[in-house]
Amino acid sequence: MSLVNDDKDYYIKTDNLYVPEKVEGEAFLHISDGKIVEILYSKPTDELDILDLTGFIVGPGFVDVHIHGYGGHDSIEGSFDAIQSIALGLSSRGVTAFLPTTTANFVDNLKKIVSVSLEFDKIKGARPLGFHLEGPFLSKSEPGAMDPNLFETPSIGKVKELIESGIIRMMTIAPELDNALEVISFLYKNGVAIALGHSATDFETATKAFIHGSNSITHFFNAMPQFHHRSPSLIGAGFVYPFYLQFIADGVHTHHSTIRIVTKYLKDRLVLITDAIMAAGLDKPGVYRLGDFDIIVDNISARLSNGTLAGSILTMDKGFRNLVNIGELSISEAFKCASTNPCLSIGETGRGAIREGNFADFVVLTKDELSVYITIREGKIVYERRRS
Repeated sequence: MSLVNDDKDYYIKTDNLYVPEKVEGEAFLHISDGKIVEILYSKPTDELDILDLTGFIVGPGFVDVHIHGYGGHDSIEGSFDAIQSIALGLSSRGVTAFLPTTTANFVDNLKKIVSVSLEFDKIKGARPLGFHLEGPFLSKSEPGAMDPNLFETPSIGKVKELIESGIIRMMTIAPELDNALEVISFLYKNGVAIALGHSATDFETATKAFIHGSNSITHFFNAMPQFHHRSPSLIGAGFVYPFYLQFIADGVHTHHSTIRIVTKYLKDRLVLITDAIMAAGLDKPGVYRLGDFDIIVDNISARLSNGTLAGSILTMDKGFRNLVNIGELSISEAFKCASTNPCLSIGETGRGAIREGNFADFVVLTKDELSVYITIREGKIVYERRRS
């Protein structure tokens, strides 16, 4: 089903279009120069090629704003080749754009890693939109699987150096740290999305961070104190304020019932993430690396030797299916969580929804199994499942 001239004008025909809302009947998407020029609801009269996807689901490509690695490589390697390998692998999972995510490290080291983003336009496969820095301004009380010896005190000077080194789209910060609120304000004013995470903050400080410009919470429920009715903490703030809630729907980081709770009550703000490490996509249990630590990977999870969860081996297509099959979301609602909300959370315009003028980023799914059949980034097929 490959399209011969996918670098030229063509149409995509589908009878199962999600934008992310379901569009009834047939639709013809006119693609030109990597963008959606027009959406028609009757057969076009010109002579352009038509990629006929009748019988398949066509929706906006998945966008993963929190992913450390895939297929044996990690973003912390800070090399073009590592990001390229991750991008190619992710395209097989329906991902059309992502934020390579670093674990905590010293600012001087992160500056070198971030500098590779200046070459992101050359990356094939899923498009890296810039880095998500998960740290180093995190709480030693909630290190998760990171080395607290690599955490630093926030400062505007350090953040300036990082921003000047490359493209940073998101940063995870613990708001209770000294100077954190001032740094959050600075990042907000400079167009960097701020997520709160790896934090022992109280509800009141989380409120202040929201006022200063933070708009997301990193891997909701994980690496933060449990909710208590007299001390609601960051989890309580996530329920009260309109934060985007990054959520790992793998059934390991969050119980199946928790998946159903958030999909029932918080689906409008849910952002599906994988938080995946280099072992994702390999389907091979063993010992891998995350930052400076050895990670033990089995068939469902990744953990430190002491049992602490250390990222995941989830993929976006599996997470999408879990939102539908476990969380009981409609396909339209799942696309909003996996495609639309991730873009909204980082201020990414032109992606995450299928509309005229947007980039032609699509994932094509089988109707029954919701498995990835074709991935199209900016009008070009970057993955197509081999026929058996």
